[in-house]
Amino acid sequence: MREIIRLTAPTTAATTGTFVLTDPNYFYAGATSFRLPLGCKAKLWGYTLSGTAFIATMSVSHDTGSTYAEAAQWNLVADGNLAETYDGRPEVFLESRAGTEMFKVEWSQSSAVATSRLTLLIEISDED
Repeated sequence: MREIIRLTAPTTAATTGTFVLTDPNYFYAGATSFRLPLGCKAKLWGYTLSGTAFIATMSVSHDTGSTYAEAAQWNLVADGNLAETYDGRPEVFLESRAGTEMFKVEWSQSSAVATSRLTLLIEISDED
């Protein structure tokens, strides 16, 4: 199995929060964290930050969300867009060995405005 999902979410009218990520091809309700199926790997193919300045932080957990560690951070320093697509083969940022591994993305911004958006291209795969 190999699927690439396009997770997207807006910020809300708060200075900090956890993104409620959705992918219209797979689910509409959204989730604040994603648990990987046992034996699967997650790879980041690209990201886009747009709107007003904010910082997005991806964190991973190996214990069903009891504790998280920062895996990546992106900073949109001024109004506009910040995008990166990784060429070649992206590195695995999370591997599920026990079925308890998950990830989430949080944001912080100086003004409590709902004018920014995050998009992530993530591959979920049970193949190498």
